[in-house]
Amino acid sequence: MAAYNVSAYIEESISSILNQTFKDFEFIIIDDGSTDDTALVVKKFSDSRIIFIQNDGNKGLPFTRNRLLELARGEYIAILDSDDIAYPERLQLQLSFFSSHPEVALCGGHGKIINEDGIEHEKKIIVPTNDLISMHMLFGNPFINSSTMFKTQIFRELNGYRNFALAEDFDLFIRISEKYTIANIDAFLVKYRIHGQNITIKRSEDQEQNESEILKYLQQTLGMAFNINTLKMHKELLTNQIDETHFFAYFELLVNMKIANLESNRFNIIKMNRFLFNKWYEIIRSKKSNVKALNWYFKKELYSMEYFNFKQFRKIFKSSLRGLIN
Repeated sequence: MAAYNVSAYIEESISSILNQTFKDFEFIIIDDGSTDDTALVVKKFSDSRIIFIQNDGNKGLPFTRNRLLELARGEYIAILDSDDIAYPERLQLQLSFFSSHPEVALCGGHGKIINEDGIEHEKKIIVPTNDLISMHMLFGNPFINSSTMFKTQIFRELNGYRNFALAEDFDLFIRISEKYTIANIDAFLVKYRIHGQNITIKRSEDQEQNESEILKYLQQTLGMAFNINTLKMHKELLTNQIDETHFFAYFELLVNMKIANLESNRFNIIKMNRFLFNKWYEIIRSKKSNVKALNWYFKKELYSMEYFNFKQFRKIFKSSLRGLIN
């Protein structure tokens, strides 16, 4: 648990770990130079499993989390952000999953959203639990960081987090996925707190740059040649800032991904082709009234007869119809 100025929330976060049904763990809490009462709150706990360390000033998340390279002694590392809450069975569920799936190196799960007062929101964070999680990484982080657990040996093998502030977890998960199997459990593991001080809400120029670097890396590993406009379109899809005037550019991006994967064989070709078509369907559906929707849906560069789904077709047809009426 990395902590910075979370005195209002960290007590509840710590308690949620100490009260886990699985008891045999070390609990490393690192205060990253907090200027509020975070350290005082942590020191109120007397549990012998807690290892409390304070950085000499504010060093940032990559530095703070990388202290695990020297400190962690357990077989697995579980992450919990210092304002979130773990369900009591969280650790036990994940350890049982690792036991029955020894090939998996990283796993997470679903999350329920809570506000600053701990009240649950009706919206939930449902992560993909199929075998396409590595492909989902092309367009976003398919893990809730606070729900993740990964093998310590692999964390060290990859030299921990790279200096991608506010995107260091995404980068780590991508690098794990390149060599090992990753997964999500179909269970709610954490309560994810949304409040005005969330670091991830406060996007910065550094975060924008780091995301771009990660996308360039993803495209490179897929076998794509660098193109600044392609990168821009990819970034819009990653951040879900879809611009309907860019639909054809998105289409070209997906086609380029398909062609690159055919040559590099980075992902299973059959699964990847279907995945890219479904992504194209999502993009088309983002505009509810679209006279071109049917035409785009059946574009042969991404479409195959075996992908036909009547439910999808009906929605696309209605979108085209609304476009004609409007």
